[in-house]
Amino acid sequence: MSEFTLRRTRCVLAGTWPDEYADDITSNGWAVVNAPRPLIGRITWEGPFICGIFYAAGPYDQLAERWRADDATLLVPMAPTEVVAKMRALVCDYGYDFAEVAAEVPDQIRMWAEDHGLPWDQGWLTSITG
Repeated sequence: MSEFTLRRTRCVLAGTWPDEYADDITSNGWAVVNAPRPLIGRITWEGPFICGIFYAAGPYDQLAERWRADDATLLVPMAPTEVVAKMRALVCDYGYDFAEVAAEVPDQIRMWAEDHGLPWDQGWLTSITG
């Protein structure tokens, strides 16, 4: 790992990368970053706005210093099951029962997820509570 760390990290859903780049990113274990300005990387593309529309992927240890200088945000992919597990733990830390909150005030879970920079889909609650 590089001695340089990026200032921000943001969780995104696994499978977010464009199909034409996903295999290279996964097989090479590359980091993916996003920024409001063009970035360098082994592969680059423009996509949906997260912290900007410019994306790059490549070896973190080789590119972190440059990405930090370009104010890039490191994107960390998470599966929906990982997000739900984090939310269960968070709700428990707040002293509440996840199933009760999900059934009675589901928007609260969405707001907590957003507050913690986690992707959220209200449909995930259907499989939990329904």
